[in-house]
Amino acid sequence: MKGWRPLRPTFSGFGFVLPVLFLLFFADACGSRPAAEVKTGAGTSTAGFHSVVIEDHTLTLPDGFTISRWVSGRGGLRMMAVTGDGYLLVTEMDKGNVLAFRLADRQPEAVTVVSGLENPSGIAVQAGFVYVAETSKITRYQYFGNGKIGAGEVIVPDLPADGEHITRTIGVGPDNRLYVTVGSSCNVCKEDDPRRAAMSRYNLDGSGGRVIATGLRNTVGFTWQPGSGQIWGVDNGRDNLGDNLAPDEVNVIQPGRNYGWPYCFGDRVADPAFSGKEGFCRASEPPVLELQAHSAPLGLRFLADPSWPLAWQGNLFIAFHGSWNKTVPTGYKVVRVDDAHRVSDFITGWLDESTGQAWGRPVDIIFATGKMYISDDSSGSIYEVRKIGA
Repeated sequence: MKGWRPLRPTFSGFGFVLPVLFLLFFADACGSRPAAEVKTGAGTSTAGFHSVVIEDHTLTLPDGFTISRWVSGRGGLRMMAVTGDGYLLVTEMDKGNVLAFRLADRQPEAVTVVSGLENPSGIAVQAGFVYVAETSKITRYQYFGNGKIGAGEVIVPDLPADGEHITRTIGVGPDNRLYVTVGSSCNVCKEDDPRRAAMSRYNLDGSGGRVIATGLRNTVGFTWQPGSGQIWGVDNGRDNLGDNLAPDEVNVIQPGRNYGWPYCFGDRVADPAFSGKEGFCRASEPPVLELQAHSAPLGLRFLADPSWPLAWQGNLFIAFHGSWNKTVPTGYKVVRVDDAHRVSDFITGWLDESTGQAWGRPVDIIFATGKMYISDDSSGSIYEVRKIGA
């Protein structure tokens, strides 16, 4: 599957005609935008886009915006959260740390507020506490303000820790409860632990945990859509079916639903590893969008910042971490999904297409103080995207 495929939209204003679908599909499959190339002062781009040089590399993004490396020289920076008093918290997975940066600083100093953790990835802030997800547990820390964090209390001590996917993602929903995703232990298999390849929900003190959605192979990122309160999550499809299968997915995650894995992928396609599962697949929940296989979508956020373009409000931004086993590498960019479910490149350039080598791998996206922040666990960076002149 090349490009995206809209299914059962929940956005308003959805409408397509076949020629438009074909043009968008063709443009995405060719890795280009449907616009003429123009020369800018910083390099080659497409109409409506321009290039920004960061050291020896070039990133391309929409006109009117610029990007800079706000943090550099760190380890594997993963998921981010913002405090109410203006600090950005980010997990540094390979170093076992949680770092704090003051958003008001142009050249922020990293302050290690938690250390000695086991593959910390997920992080959330709610009601005076910071929640951090490690591979095998979730810990709650009191937040004192000014980037200072107190002692931790383990509230979920027994997450499944064996197998392939070791990151755990957390978020606090509008219902004031803690949501957790745990990826599968394998590429494709039957799991023994029902919390694997699933989303679970807990009270904020860690009590009352139960699985609410299954069949989610590796949902590293999820968020809530403003207004509807729906949970939107990305899912990384299985490997070893070739360059264009299985598609990665965007799902609306609803309690009690099964999203197919390991028996199905994409729009309820039966996996060849199993037989006799066609009926199961027909009853499973299809994705809202299919994405290019092996793009590895991770962090995602809806835009709800009036200082950004009106036409983009409510759009979904997704970080593509990039492929590790595709013949021609794909991903390594940030995309925007509009209210008609059309997917377009927002920032590209972390992959040098002439060499097939990547110098950065976007992980998470968050909006704060009128800017977008993007973490990168390959170059150890956080990028700041802002309107030119802001």
